[in-house]
Amino acid sequence: MDYLKNIKEEIPHLLEGERLGRYSTMGVGGPARAIFVARNFDELADVVFAAKKHKTPFRVVGNGSNVIFSDDFYDGLVIINKASSISVDKALGRVIADSGASLPKMILEAAANGLSGLEKLYGIPGTVGGAIIVNAGAHGVSISDFMKQATIITSGEKILSCKNKWFGFDYRTSKLKYAKNDSPTVVLNAIFQFQRRKSDDILNDISKAKVFRQTHQPIGERTSGSIFKNPAGTDKAAGEQVEMTAGYLLDQSGAKKMSVGGARVSKIHANWIINYNNATATDIRQLVDKMKQVVSEKFSVDLEEEVEFI
Repeated sequence: MDYLKNIKEEIPHLLEGERLGRYSTMGVGGPARAIFVARNFDELADVVFAAKKHKTPFRVVGNGSNVIFSDDFYDGLVIINKASSISVDKALGRVIADSGASLPKMILEAAANGLSGLEKLYGIPGTVGGAIIVNAGAHGVSISDFMKQATIITSGEKILSCKNKWFGFDYRTSKLKYAKNDSPTVVLNAIFQFQRRKSDDILNDISKAKVFRQTHQPIGERTSGSIFKNPAGTDKAAGEQVEMTAGYLLDQSGAKKMSVGGARVSKIHANWIINYNNATATDIRQLVDKMKQVVSEKFSVDLEEEVEFI
């Protein structure tokens, strides 16, 4: 491909033909034409601009914890975002984090400096950039509640600093989540404005969030987190309507007994799928469709996917 030849002249160390399953927590995905691991802010910006310049179809992926790669060949460039700098301004109560930084690590860095806000999100295994794009959240708190602004590279090859409102945040989504094309907008870093609290109190809340996830989620398995969003109005606060969450609806519909190929629904949480025996993306797609069908038949509720199929 001409575009690959051109981009290799500017961006060395491209990996060709590697399977994308290596870069996904679910462990599925076929080969890509090229993969580049961006280790810092400059490498991320450089490779994105090079891809746009040479009109190379590309996607940026962080931890791969909320995506299911297709079994098919991806004829383009996949950028693995490892840009992970985190800077804390304790006096102003702000944190600046690269988009490839670990979300749990950023939450801990803030806590160590007495800055509070996202403790309930601790344990979500994604990156800061991925969390922004999907507006990650838990127990009534979303990352958009504390993100002040972010630096992006637009589809038109400009670097802009955009305030929170620009992203059009809503429940588990933003304007970037569904604006996918061959030359997408890319988040480079973000500024968060936090509240001041005693570090011990913040760390106590983080510990509670960690225990909750260890108890209620299949930690340590090959998964991609929650498959479906909770239906509207069911995730407002700690007293959320449990009887209407996606997990409850799936459980009551018998989803925990379901499997396709090497993929099965978790016995711990019905809104999680586990790759337990070399599942394919096709197995997972078919299982997702079956899960949606049984909930629709029993409750007349159409579940909307939170995980993204690429």
